[in-house]
Amino acid sequence: MKLKLAIEWFLNPDHLPFIVGIQESIFENYGLELEIIEPDAHYDGLEELRKGNIHFATNEPLHLIEQFDEKFLSLGSFFETKGGVLLKKEAYDKIKTGQNIVITTPVSNPVTDSIGFEIIRRYFRKDGINVTQNQIKFQPNGFEHIKYMKEGADGGWLYFYNFEGIEAQHEGMEVLYLDAEHAGFANFSALDLFTNKTFYETHTKVCRDFNDALKKSIAWIGEHPKKSLKHYYTYSGQERSALMDDIIIATLECFNENYTSSSLKALPILEFFKEIGITSLDEKRFKTAFLH
Repeated sequence: MKLKLAIEWFLNPDHLPFIVGIQESIFENYGLELEIIEPDAHYDGLEELRKGNIHFATNEPLHLIEQFDEKFLSLGSFFETKGGVLLKKEAYDKIKTGQNIVITTPVSNPVTDSIGFEIIRRYFRKDGINVTQNQIKFQPNGFEHIKYMKEGADGGWLYFYNFEGIEAQHEGMEVLYLDAEHAGFANFSALDLFTNKTFYETHTKVCRDFNDALKKSIAWIGEHPKKSLKHYYTYSGQERSALMDDIIIATLECFNENYTSSSLKALPILEFFKEIGITSLDEKRFKTAFLH
């Protein structure tokens, strides 16, 4: 069966299990032919999934709450890293002295901006520093956080450590990592595999086979890290570099072959968002987006 999967943005090492599954014929062994679609905008995949035009999509778990729809079914987080807001070290003193800062972000709207601000507020609160909303300006750009930070932005929101964190180190940038550990919030720097409930109900075996194939791909990656690097470069056509090698190596540790469709892992994220007042989604309704 031919299947379409929309990723959340541009193709990158976070999608290595799908690449390996194609290159190693793991999907093919289940009778599945996978097409990976790069969207024009961040929410395109979820919208196409909602309409039933594609079969699967990847995106951050926070968007299951922000973009909640009764048609969405999360099959679980196959990838998880550290992340949140990446801040230039010198921006700490700017905030401390009451100055304004600019945070680049690929998605800027009242919900995501509120989450980004709350992460910043919590990080500085532990040092007794009060941050006001008018100090933080979220600037909508692409996902190239380090590029925009080098051009003048004080930080990046919605960063993944395995990508932008590694890139910042290569650039020799002194940065602060405002992640779940350091700012005190439920970690949502991950990627869920989503499908449409109607598709799942009418093609349950296909979805289960796809899940099994993806898990086998993740297991294969763990057993063949060097070959996985080669598969990424071959499939993506990207020129090999020391930076991308390090990003891929860091990413290999982020995949979970035992991911499940369970609301237990995601509920703390919902509670965090409810606590800061950006969603009224109730727990009972939210749980319908999972199998368990």
